[in-house]
Amino acid sequence: MDSTISVSKGCFVFKKPNKERNKKKSKSKKQLTTNQPEAELWHTTFIDIWNRVKSKIDDLTGSIYSKFISETVDFLTTSNITTNQYIPTACLLTGVNLPDHESLFGLLATNLEKSQPPVIVATLFSEHFSSVKNAVISMVSQLLNPNDDESDSDEEMDESLNCVVKRSECTISTLIEWYSFQPTGTRVAILIKDYEMCQQTVLQNFILLLSCYIKEIPIVLAIGIATSISNLHNSLPHHVVTKLKVKMFVSEASVVFLNNIMDQVFLRPDCSFYLGGHILEYVTEVFLYYNFSIKQFIESLKFCLMEHFYLKPLNCICVAHESAQEALFDSLDKKTLEEITKLRSTNYKLKIDNNFKETFFQLIVKLKACIDDFHIGLRVLHVLVVDLPHSPLGTQLREMYSTAMKKHIIDDPSFKTCLQLLKFLSKDDLLAKFDKIIHVFKNIKNNKRTKTALKLVQNYVKRLEESHLNNLVIVEDKFQDKPKGNLQAISRSQFKRKLVDNVKLEDTRSMTEFEKARSETLDHLTEVILRQFLVPPTTMPLNELLIFDDLSSIKRKIVGEDRAAQYTAFVNPQHYLDCDCCALEFTEQIFKTMPDISIVYKLHLESRFDQINIYDWLQKFISIVGPDQNDDDNDNDIDPVLQSRFVRAVNELQHLGYIRPSKYKADHVQRLTCGSC
Repeated sequence: MDSTISVSKGCFVFKKPNKERNKKKSKSKKQLTTNQPEAELWHTTFIDIWNRVKSKIDDLTGSIYSKFISETVDFLTTSNITTNQYIPTACLLTGVNLPDHESLFGLLATNLEKSQPPVIVATLFSEHFSSVKNAVISMVSQLLNPNDDESDSDEEMDESLNCVVKRSECTISTLIEWYSFQPTGTRVAILIKDYEMCQQTVLQNFILLLSCYIKEIPIVLAIGIATSISNLHNSLPHHVVTKLKVKMFVSEASVVFLNNIMDQVFLRPDCSFYLGGHILEYVTEVFLYYNFSIKQFIESLKFCLMEHFYLKPLNCICVAHESAQEALFDSLDKKTLEEITKLRSTNYKLKIDNNFKETFFQLIVKLKACIDDFHIGLRVLHVLVVDLPHSPLGTQLREMYSTAMKKHIIDDPSFKTCLQLLKFLSKDDLLAKFDKIIHVFKNIKNNKRTKTALKLVQNYVKRLEESHLNNLVIVEDKFQDKPKGNLQAISRSQFKRKLVDNVKLEDTRSMTEFEKARSETLDHLTEVILRQFLVPPTTMPLNELLIFDDLSSIKRKIVGEDRAAQYTAFVNPQHYLDCDCCALEFTEQIFKTMPDISIVYKLHLESRFDQINIYDWLQKFISIVGPDQNDDDNDNDIDPVLQSRFVRAVNELQHLGYIRPSKYKADHVQRLTCGSC
């Protein structure tokens, strides 16, 4: 639907934004967050934890992008610009994660501006390539106004241009004159973010135009490509490609960013926000199957963090500093304390008595200790099974975390498969894994259980090193002492089972010292170390206060179902408004207290045809909202307020895509949905 065409044929005014007023608003918001009352404990806790998480993510993102950005900047700043009209062009293969391109190009522009020799940057998007003239104007305006942010709207763009140069003067000749006053060696970098979405004919002419002025202005290009480098050669003709000196730069895949963020930020015991197995599995599936966007993945985790602390003082107390926990706990009312006893993990066994406060903090300390041990055991498990054939437990730490949070992973059939594969490892491979495990334990401090486990692993290594590969040892089967059973059986399956058991009883096989040591060592490691360290924290009391695993509360919010939400809001507005005046006994009911758009939507559902008469529709609306208006059939006596309310509701339905103006009858609209869709 066009932005200025609607059923009402109204007049629309587009106001230019007031930048000074927006700056004042932003300052006032900062002042409101400085002095927060005690009632906003959850918000203070949320901001504090998220700032720490965000700083770690920013540092990690910068380190991952550092090589990619540095190589691109070196090429754009040091490549030789000849007089043969060749434009140095960096093709950035960034993948299909389009929401992340903006942050990547922003980081590239920042590094280019800080480089030596100086580089002045202009960033162009697909909307700028509606024509060559528009692309040149956008480029020149950004280069001549490097301190002003580029705006998407035409009005803001015109406002930013008027303060420096007129729109008619944004030409290449103006750019050449401006460049003559720049320091020697200054380069001009043009970043084209979304290459595939640009109009190719316009882009071709734009590149040819730039190549004509390469002698006067040292121009370099950086083109973001989401697919493959072959798309550049297939879309641009030969005479355009020959004007470019292309070098390809490949960014890390989005999955690499995902794994690093989870391993180094969220799946660590020092992180104050712990995800449940179901939540982590769901947000990962959304990332892998919907958008491949790290930015949206981080926003999903941010929403989970906010949902975990929103109006939940108990959750905030658990992550607060030990010096402030008792004071915060004493400020809770009895109703909040009763919520602790109703948690599923306590199984109604926790009662409010004189020792309730002491018991609560003891359980929290045990839960945090269990979480610390769980992360240690998870790292050890990851070292053992990460490179096994077919990866029964997966290759990433997040995959094992999701499985281990749901149930004890030692009892999982996939782990038993891993244990069987580990018993086929060579001596060198097994010792290498144990060396990594020792390194994991040595990095943990102030943990008694870790020190004990470290001594056991060192004993395992010593025994494996002393075992010989050629010395045979006869190992008797554990079933050997049992008497043989009678082979008489009622059914064929029972006969087969008894026959196999008798074969096991007679089974004696020879093993080397290393094979015996390997088998016993892995079994002992599993039962003594892994089983104790990998106890799921979700089985501990009060785990709901520290671990967020409420999938039902965020599932429909992270991946929104727009049409379903709209239908629910129109048919039953009480679902969102939570008011008594709109309570329905059955779905078809219509009350005048409902929002106008809900009434109009329900009336439009009653039509059996695709074409709806607007006048009849209006009369039905008035009969519900203002029944006194139906006493007189004269159209001139219709209350203009009711008529304007009806027109506004109809416009909203048209904006949402439920109706559109009819092509056949001026006083009708066409219905675009069927039934309750």
